[in-house]
Amino acid sequence: MHIAGTSIKPLEVWRRDVSAAQAVDFARSIAATMIRGGSGAMVTTPGARPAGQLVLYERESCPYSRLVREALSHLDLDALIKPCPHGEWRNTGELRMLSGDEQVPFLIDEGTGRMLGDSKAIIAYLFDNYGQHRLPLQLRVHGLAELTSKLATRLRGKDDKPHQSAEPPPKPLELYGYEASPYSRTVREKLGELGLPYLCRNLARGSLRRALFVAQHGREQFPLLLDPNTNVLMFESEDIERYLQEQYAPRPRLEETFQRFVVMAS
Repeated sequence: MHIAGTSIKPLEVWRRDVSAAQAVDFARSIAATMIRGGSGAMVTTPGARPAGQLVLYERESCPYSRLVREALSHLDLDALIKPCPHGEWRNTGELRMLSGDEQVPFLIDEGTGRMLGDSKAIIAYLFDNYGQHRLPLQLRVHGLAELTSKLATRLRGKDDKPHQSAEPPPKPLELYGYEASPYSRTVREKLGELGLPYLCRNLARGSLRRALFVAQHGREQFPLLLDPNTNVLMFESEDIERYLQEQYAPRPRLEETFQRFVVMAS
C-alpha cells in the first residue's frame, strides 16, 4: 500500500512482523515532522542552481543540522552529506581540518568556494543564492524554528547510537527522498549511524524532477536507495536499513570472535 508518494508499510501494525517498538518508532518519526509543520515537505522558492556540489557535514540528531536539511528540501537542492555522529572519525576529521573544530552543521559550496558554519548563516546563504531571498514560514523566525527543531529531536526520541565505524565504499550511496518524509528519516539515521557519506537527492513535493523520477522508476515512492558500488536499487525503508546493516556494518575481527568464544566456553 502506498500514499502520498511513499510506502506506509511501517504503519501496517497488524502484520505479525511489525513489533510494537517499530510502530512507536515510526510514530515518533511522524511526530518529528509534525512539530516542524512539515518543513521540507514541499519545494517553495527555488532559484538559481549551484555551479558545483554542495557538501554538508551534519548529524541527524542535531536540531541545527535539521534546519539546514529542511532548507535544502525547500530549495530542491541536492548535497553530499558527510554524517558526523559521536565517535565517527573520518568525516569528523575532515570537518576539523576544514573548520578548526567539530561543530555541525558546516556547509561547503564547491561552486563558489564558500565555507560556512552556523545554521542561521548557512540558511541565509542558501536562500540568498539559490532561493530568491525568500525564506518559508517554517524557517523565517530562527528562534522559533530552533525551538521546534529541538522539540522535534526530543519527540523523535533518539540520539546518535554508538558509531559502527563502517568502511566507506569507493562511490557514495544515493538516497532519493526529502527531509520531512518519516520514512526517509529512518534511512538517514542508519546512514548516519554507519557514518556513510551519501548523495542526498531531494525530491520534495513540487520538485520538477519528480516527473523524471517516475519515468525512470515507474512510481512515486520514497525513499529509494541507489548503491553504485553493488548496483543495488531498492525501495522500502525497512529493506534499505537491513541492506545497509548487512552490507556496510563492520564485522567482528577473527580474534575478537575467538576471544568471545573462549569467554563463553569458560
